Amino acid sequence: MTIAVDFQPVGRNISVEAGVTVLEASRAAGVGLSAVCGGETGCGSCRVRLSSDAAVSPPNSMERDILSVEELAQGLRLACQTRIRGSLRVDIPPESLTAPQRTQVEGEELPFELDPPVTAHTVQLKEATQTDQRSDWERLSDALVTAGKVKPRGYPLGMVRQLPGILRENDWQVQMGLRGEEIVSVSAPDSPLLGLAIDIGTTKIAGYLVDLKSGQTLAMQGIMNPQIGHGEDIMARIAFVMKQPAGDRQLQKAVVDALNQLALDLCRQASMGNGNHADAGGVTPLQIAEVVVVGNTAMHHLFLGLPVRQLGMAPYIAAASAAMDVKANEIGLSVSDGAVVHLLPLIAGFVGGDHVSMLLATDISSDTGNCIYLDIGTNTEVTLTTGGRTLSCSTASGPAFEGAHIKDGMRAAEGAIERVRIVNNRIVVQTINDEKPVGICGSGILDAIAQFKLAGVMNPRGAFEAGHPLVREGERGLEVVLVAGVETKHGRDIVLTRKDVSEIQLAKGAIRAGIELLLLEAGLSADRLEQVIIAGAFGSFIDVNSAIAIGMFPLLPRCCFRQVGNAAGIGAKMALLSLSKRGEAQEIARKNEYLELSNHGEFTNEFTRAMRF
Repeated sequence: MTIAVDFQPVGRNISVEAGVTVLEASRAAGVGLSAVCGGETGCGSCRVRLSSDAAVSPPNSMERDILSVEELAQGLRLACQTRIRGSLRVDIPPESLTAPQRTQVEGEELPFELDPPVTAHTVQLKEATQTDQRSDWERLSDALVTAGKVKPRGYPLGMVRQLPGILRENDWQVQMGLRGEEIVSVSAPDSPLLGLAIDIGTTKIAGYLVDLKSGQTLAMQGIMNPQIGHGEDIMARIAFVMKQPAGDRQLQKAVVDALNQLALDLCRQASMGNGNHADAGGVTPLQIAEVVVVGNTAMHHLFLGLPVRQLGMAPYIAAASAAMDVKANEIGLSVSDGAVVHLLPLIAGFVGGDHVSMLLATDISSDTGNCIYLDIGTNTEVTLTTGGRTLSCSTASGPAFEGAHIKDGMRAAEGAIERVRIVNNRIVVQTINDEKPVGICGSGILDAIAQFKLAGVMNPRGAFEAGHPLVREGERGLEVVLVAGVETKHGRDIVLTRKDVSEIQLAKGAIRAGIELLLLEAGLSADRLEQVIIAGAFGSFIDVNSAIAIGMFPLLPRCCFRQVGNAAGIGAKMALLSLSKRGEAQEIARKNEYLELSNHGEFTNEFTRAMRF
């Protein structure tokens, strides 16, 4: 008997024979489900979520050893141990997917009412004749006046260029995008009215092409931020601007050029049916009538061409922090000539519109408990809600989680080690696409260090134990071989050194110190936290248990942690589609109490404590 199995959120369906495991079904369907042990030794990495009435085998002893009672009650199961008995939907948490099937654009989405700033209106114009030789633009303006709309002011050159072709190809009908009383786009009747949501991260950029009429996402894509060539982190880029006379213009042009290419690529995806909505037809960036951009304070300023020198010196003051509307063509974006770019408000310091967007997407306004919100990246933002208060700070976690400054580190790509377990003093790894190992990415590094601690390979200070069978003397001191050269693609050993461990110590210490200082400011202890919400591309990849094991996160029950993907990008989409959500974002920023860590009297003590494993 064959059984239908539906894997979400990847959208894969397959028919399998009764009795196979969920892991076996996922492999047959081409779903990249993490399984470090290959489904043999119970590493616990292949967690999936099933409904309470799912037709599967009951939890066995191995699952009960690895999963808590709370996790089992929430529907979590181990794919390698769960056998399929009937039609099944399998929900895969982001952290259980291998890297190729996770991107920095995915995230949890909450329902909300559409209230877009731009609406579509189709008008029928009278055909031009020998006796009626009004220009096309005047003809459109007069039709708007007749329909009770305000007559357009001025001549938006890009739209004037488009209009003659649209009218003559569509029997003198045209669809306008109206933003209040202003025409911001012209297009063929019944075509999608497009919006673009952008999350500019320090390392990566996420883009979403959205139909403003239906709210559907037509295409989404993540790319690297090209500014990384001028500095891996915020302060390095600010230093570049301070040293180079035209550095700010170089960085702005780099990101704007990247966004223009991203918009073109997204439109191509939507036109080819490669997005989430196959009926978009042929679309172009000229149909993009509204843009929302979020980013931390430095990315926000560099995108707009605002001065950033003052951000490199205490007290780190923004040039402007309120929500802004600017014309897209003033920045150089190649979208509709009348399109407006909306930027969400900043909070203070380097806590910018991307964090406001993340808080919007995770519905912080309805939170009444003690909750930590983390957006983990090269710059990590932390927010605490408690007793009606909202407190935020930012920490310079650096690029180590992206594989930077790690001897054999690399970004998540084919052949990168992304999961590590130590079983009976033997290191077991999983690589992206199950290719021969070539390096190790951030999630693998975090796993490895957590396993080192649990297996006694290193002490709480991060120093390797010289007598441990997995530790050897390397060229730069003690090191651990993750994969021997005979098993790697390039023939060299892949190792982690003491210096690599130190890089992770600095990153995780900064994040934990931020959490602890917010708790200290609010008079709370970590054990009173009810939930920790983890966002950001890297935040979706990590194994929470590994992060707890090394002390990056407080020691709380696993059920208290929730990974939500790129919530900043999802919040940008919400702001693109809803004026009321923009108002909510402004209220989130207004109520937020900012804590500057650099001059906090307890920062050094907390950071030193947080460095320990």
